[in-house]
Amino acid sequence: MSETNSFFKRSIKSVFSFFLTQTKVSKIERLAESFILIEMMGTKLKEAKWIPGSKVQVDVGNLTYRTYTPISVDKNEGKLSFLSYKRNDGPASTWIHSLKVGDPCEVFGPRESLDFSNLEEDAILFGDETSIGIAKVLQNNVKKKSHTFLELTSAEAGKEVLEKLGVTGQRVFERSSDGSHLQTIAKEMIDLISKIPEAKIFLTGRASSIQQVRTYLKNSGIPTNKLKVRAYWADGKKGLD
Repeated sequence: MSETNSFFKRSIKSVFSFFLTQTKVSKIERLAESFILIEMMGTKLKEAKWIPGSKVQVDVGNLTYRTYTPISVDKNEGKLSFLSYKRNDGPASTWIHSLKVGDPCEVFGPRESLDFSNLEEDAILFGDETSIGIAKVLQNNVKKKSHTFLELTSAEAGKEVLEKLGVTGQRVFERSSDGSHLQTIAKEMIDLISKIPEAKIFLTGRASSIQQVRTYLKNSGIPTNKLKVRAYWADGKKGLD
């Protein structure tokens, strides 16, 4: 890191230090290949204003932040947990690989992202490995039923994690090299939407996949204003949420 960049990051941290929560890692659990459940505890988390579907940004080293969805926030004990997916060899993966129980960690949030606090209708979620945490939150908070469609590199690993988290009502599709799986997913979503047109629809995960699925839905006549979108990552870009 250059001296100028380091100074800039320290300055930003100083400005936002009031909003940062000091925590310690209290639990690390490997649920399946590349999927790690991380729990953190901190006194300030007892004051957290958490809306189901909100996000936290975690310092994964050198003032580099990555965004995660808390699966749960326990204000009584001052702790939160989130599922991390080691997608590549970037800063987050390096941090997770070296992480130990008792390690200190700074957290920014929870902050607003998606809001699942008043879902009276069925809900339909599209996503990938980075969306499994939000799928769990959705299932826990929807009044009727959640329907999850996931594109995954390994269906076996994904199903193992979903089972351990108790996520049900999901359809899992392994990625195809030509991206044809996205059309298959979209067709199934469109068919489901035709049966429950009042359902809330959420598109999450990889930006390019969201764009393709969104286009399929739009071309089938589903208004884009019915779609809530959150891109968690994009090829060649860093730090999305």
